[in-house]
Amino acid sequence: MWVEITALNQIPESDIFKMKVEGISLIFNRQGMNVTCYRNACSHLEYPIDMGKVNSGIITCPFHKYQFQLDTGKCLNASADSLESYPVKVEGDRVFVDID
Repeated sequence: MWVEITALNQIPESDIFKMKVEGISLIFNRQGMNVTCYRNACSHLEYPIDMGKVNSGIITCPFHKYQFQLDTGKCLNASADSLESYPVKVEGDRVFVDID
């Protein structure tokens, strides 16, 4: 089920945008026109990752310092621990996420 999230320009470049959709806490990242979406939970211990520091396209979990690439969700500390991603599409200036 595709859900409209926000306008593209409301998702900051080089940072994250947090939103709850259908009861699921999500984070969005934008690099140019490319938008990614992940569940707001570090794959290490499931703690919220939205308070983590973003630097050069990498978010660092504030609790255990695991680092994740925001363009792919891949964990730099343990390759098997990627962030849980959700499909995103951009239509015009609107951003949608598929939460199924």
